[in-house]
Amino acid sequence: MEYLLSEDFFNSLFIGKDFAFLMKKVEDDYQYIRLNQAARDLLSNEAIGKMISSVTSERIFSIIQKNYDQAIREHNQVDYVDYAYFQSEVHKYETSVRPLKYNNEDYILAITKEILYDRNIEDKFLFMRSMFDHAFFSTVILSAEGMVYEVNSCFMEDFQLDNETVKQKLFVDLPIIPKEEVEHIEACLQKAARGENLDKKLIKLFTSEGQERMYLMSLSPVMQDDNSFAIFLIMQDFTQFTLQKAELRSKSHGLEVFKSALNSATAIAVLDHKGYITEASDMFLQASGYTAEELIGQPYSLMEPRFNAQNFLQLIEGKLDTMEIWRGELCYRTKYHADYWVEATIVPLKNEFGKIEQILTINYNITDKKKMFTELKNIERTFRLITENTNDLIVITNEDGIILYASPSYGIYLGYENEELLGQFYSDILDQESKNEWQTFLNNFTGQPETQFELLLKAKDGTPIWTEGNVTVVHDPEREKVSQIMMVSREITHRKERENDLLYLAYHDALTQLPNRRYLQKEFPKILAKAAENQTCVAMLYLDGDDFKEVNDRFGHDTGDAFIQRFGNALNQTVRSHDMVIRIGGDEFIVILTGLTREADKRHDQIMHIIRRIRDELAEGWMIEDHHFTPTASIGIAYYPDHAQTLDELMDLADRALYRSKELGKNNLSISGIQ
Repeated sequence: MEYLLSEDFFNSLFIGKDFAFLMKKVEDDYQYIRLNQAARDLLSNEAIGKMISSVTSERIFSIIQKNYDQAIREHNQVDYVDYAYFQSEVHKYETSVRPLKYNNEDYILAITKEILYDRNIEDKFLFMRSMFDHAFFSTVILSAEGMVYEVNSCFMEDFQLDNETVKQKLFVDLPIIPKEEVEHIEACLQKAARGENLDKKLIKLFTSEGQERMYLMSLSPVMQDDNSFAIFLIMQDFTQFTLQKAELRSKSHGLEVFKSALNSATAIAVLDHKGYITEASDMFLQASGYTAEELIGQPYSLMEPRFNAQNFLQLIEGKLDTMEIWRGELCYRTKYHADYWVEATIVPLKNEFGKIEQILTINYNITDKKKMFTELKNIERTFRLITENTNDLIVITNEDGIILYASPSYGIYLGYENEELLGQFYSDILDQESKNEWQTFLNNFTGQPETQFELLLKAKDGTPIWTEGNVTVVHDPEREKVSQIMMVSREITHRKERENDLLYLAYHDALTQLPNRRYLQKEFPKILAKAAENQTCVAMLYLDGDDFKEVNDRFGHDTGDAFIQRFGNALNQTVRSHDMVIRIGGDEFIVILTGLTREADKRHDQIMHIIRRIRDELAEGWMIEDHHFTPTASIGIAYYPDHAQTLDELMDLADRALYRSKELGKNNLSISGIQ
């Protein structure tokens, strides 16, 4: 025999209304092994083989587990009493638990019978049941775990849910419960299950049409000892009640509610129809500096309310007569004679006969706001006073470089009217030389609170104007990508011209105005880089005039200087536009030829063509003080990249080649590496 008792024997042994269960202990749970007919009617045959925890509620399982475990532990019969809500009635049950041992496994034989219970419990339940059946409000009977036992007709009508749809479901799982209310309702149900009566808890529910409505929820548990076996939940539609209450509420009661709501946020004073103060909120008293004893009963004029220097009460008298609400800014005088600015709303309150009985004044303190606006106006006035009376060029743009403000100096220096600048891009008045620098700044000014610029502006008539400016970026603290750029500049055109003159002198020969050795050293790396990139050749021609010393000796230094100038001009006129002529000093010159081919034969032809032009120009000669000069020159040549990779190496090789050409006689040339 697989179990202690056969099924037939078990059923014949336990005949009648009592429930008989044979259970097997499986770890912390108990498994249904045998059920008599009454138990099967209660639970169905499908319960056999299942665990108690999967068939019963958490509360019932904990009670059963506690008593079953005790019976096995003490190896003695345990009796306990419990209540259940079934078929709209409360039932009291007594269960006898007997431990059994079979094949070293623990079993329980539990016999449950219904018994009479405390009349007080019955009376309370019958009273609650009567309310349930006849209530005008939606009412639900729940288990201690919050499972729906039954709903009344009002509930079904309000939410279009019938008993069969909601029975044995958790109340919080019903479609009428919004997700955000689940936690609140569960907390209330837990308190009720512990025996606590909860009254007028405001919750939000959905109607059958999906509309949101507010309900007042009350919960009443039915208790035996410390156990709750049923909870009556009553819900009153508070939405409609609120509307009805608002319609029936008197003006004075409405004022109290309104004052209570506003008191923490604004200063409120109530006047009688003659303008005497009858009530003042704490915030009003604090702002005015008066105590309640000093202010209540005093005329409102004590506060000297001013509206654009007019008497306030006279101003609104006409409006109050027509029951209009007045809104505006007022300046009160505090007890200590300080100004107290408010944004006021004055509301006349009528009695039931339609006559003004009281005047409600709602005052929002804007004193700090007024002070701030005054300070801003002063700052703006000072700013305009400075910008309109200074020679500095002051401009404010947005983050895209659009001009928001330009000082009058822009009109003085550039010739623009203010209207022509506002709303335009600042780059529109920049020379091309400075546009890229300005745009680079606009693209990367984040994190650069201050920057210095030298920018070349274009006047309306095209005149170039150099400026030197300090740029400050002000970021909007609330909008990350919104900024304003303020630049204060001064005109430096004359200084820039002097700097350019000095720079020119630093890089040019004073006599011939040709580039000098310093200029060659600065520019030659760029020439080499371009040649490397384009795979071209650079030729250096080192020239020395033949018999220049004789010119100085015979005709004097003035003629010699003029001779050097004409010689340099001749070289400059014969080379190509992308070539370069440099005076090294004395009668020595260097010609840099760029863009030459790296094929030796073709390059030689290119070089000789240019040298022939130089010799032809020199042979034609020039007149200086009635003397005709036809000079010649010795030339040394070196190539990049064939002979050298740097300027110094090329100059050294070209100089050596020049020396060899001079050994051959006048008007000769020599190429480095060729004897």
